[in-house]
Amino acid sequence: MDFALIFVNTIDWILVVLQWTIFVWVILSWILFFLRNSQFRWRHRSFYGLLEQLNDIFERMTRPFLRPFRRFLRRFDTAGIDWSPLLLLLAIYVLRQILWALTRRLILSSGAAGS
Repeated sequence: MDFALIFVNTIDWILVVLQWTIFVWVILSWILFFLRNSQFRWRHRSFYGLLEQLNDIFERMTRPFLRPFRRFLRRFDTAGIDWSPLLLLLAIYVLRQILWALTRRLILSSGAAGS
């Protein structure tokens, strides 16, 4: 019973880290998009280069998880908008809800068995 709770909590923790990684990558890519179209890129080259490197790191971390959603979305005309991060965040939310429902059942069943 304890192993199951530890396993579920570990999976939940991994999903939370992935969720925050996606949030940071999306916001960083938006910042870079707007900075690319301004004078900031030329005035602060070293800082802009650092932001590009961070964006590359976060993209490489999220790319394997986004790939199935991008493959699925290729069939639809999305007008050039990448909806895969949103779909991945939705999938993570659903998985976390399922995990918490399983955790509640495990806790309730262990409490009933202990009585």
